[in-house]
Amino acid sequence: MPLKKTIFASICALVLAAGVVNARPLALSHLFTDHAVLQRESLVPVWGWGEPGAAVQVKGSWNGQTVKTTVADDGTWRVQLQPGQAGNAYTLTVKSGKETLEVKDIVFGEVWLCSGQSNMEMPLRGFGFQEVEGAADAIMAASETASQVRLFDLKTPKCTEPIEDVDAKWEYTTGDVAAKTSAVAYFFARRLTKTLGVPVGIIVNAWGGSRIEPWMTRETINAAGLTEQELKDIYALQEQPDRWPETPELIWNGRVKPIVGYAARGIIWYQGCSNMGQPHCYDKLQKAMVEMWRKEWNSDLPFIFTLLAPYEHGDIDGRWRPFFVENQLHTEEILSNSWAVCTETLGNKVTVHPAQKREVADMMVQRALQNVYGMNPGVSPELPRLKDVKYEEDGTVKVTLTQVWSDLMSISARDITGFELAGEDRQFHLAKAQVDWDGQTIIVNCPDVQKPIAVRYGWRNWMGANLQKSTGIPVPPFRTDDWEY
Repeated sequence: MPLKKTIFASICALVLAAGVVNARPLALSHLFTDHAVLQRESLVPVWGWGEPGAAVQVKGSWNGQTVKTTVADDGTWRVQLQPGQAGNAYTLTVKSGKETLEVKDIVFGEVWLCSGQSNMEMPLRGFGFQEVEGAADAIMAASETASQVRLFDLKTPKCTEPIEDVDAKWEYTTGDVAAKTSAVAYFFARRLTKTLGVPVGIIVNAWGGSRIEPWMTRETINAAGLTEQELKDIYALQEQPDRWPETPELIWNGRVKPIVGYAARGIIWYQGCSNMGQPHCYDKLQKAMVEMWRKEWNSDLPFIFTLLAPYEHGDIDGRWRPFFVENQLHTEEILSNSWAVCTETLGNKVTVHPAQKREVADMMVQRALQNVYGMNPGVSPELPRLKDVKYEEDGTVKVTLTQVWSDLMSISARDITGFELAGEDRQFHLAKAQVDWDGQTIIVNCPDVQKPIAVRYGWRNWMGANLQKSTGIPVPPFRTDDWEY
């Protein structure tokens, strides 16, 4: 072969070889692995990567539908498949040229995004020196629903830039898997699958100690309606390498952005402790985060969130927790399709991680059944709120609440802990309280306050407040004053 032809052939061979080396193999997002749960009654977005310009065929065995697309210039592809029905295991097949990917044992059911900080992260087996009530029984019984409750657990580290995929996979919640799974998310899914009779997939994405700001973008925070000083305080935070995420975007980039669009029913959220110093703007941040997620998902995802439980927080008589809870609760008023669950009777003076995770999950399920699925859970999840207060001439205060239907009670007998009264001097004193025989009026007295003008309930970091509905729904902190202390 002449020299020029030999050189030309060699160059062509090198170019072809380089093309083979640089070609991007066909790939699926890790959300689509064996045992995946897909949201029933919803279109099924499926996405992945491949060689730009390559043809891709995606087929779901649940209806035999094949959708064709072409890999975009940036190497991505995405399709939507028609939904399937819960009840059988299916296969997802993706083909491009000679490459074929197959995902097996896919089921349709209910998918929930489970996020927050350590109280959502806390595994069923508990943290060191901190237990989860009923853990041993739940772990031993996990095999009963292992194939019905499936877990996708995210552990991506902090990311300063958005990433396209996560390193995780769907798993059955066998005993060993359930033990390391978020207790709240697991109890939520187990109760839900037993009630609805369909598989439940939980995408657990929780990070202990995290603030709310890392769960959203800077643009979202800037548009949240915060004051200049509140924004300045947020951006003054200095990220520490070995600490939990505190500054904007660090969780969004690595744990939320890569899963955006995966069809889901809603969000359960248990976070706030790390933001407790923001009692005037947390509701705005929480609203901004949820609205951002909804926009990214193109879905009005229901949002069920937990109010912070009582804990000493360095000073049992401090009042920063109830002020923060009041602001948390305000989210219901400014964010549509959102509902709070209360933990006021579940707290623990010496740990910020209450052991009663099953009770928290059950209240979330009650909210979901009533407000998301349109079912009657048999237990009204509505939180009692202050309706009226009357100050009698003899110093007695009569308080009535909404949403109680004559079933108010304290945890033990009729004596209630957690009430305070104040007179004209605005100094609060602990008061005695009882539920009247009508079951909906609370009679409050304090010999140290002859002429009360204000009443508070649960308005300290920790005071053993014990008022609840007879079905176990706690009464959240409330007050009749607007004082700033």
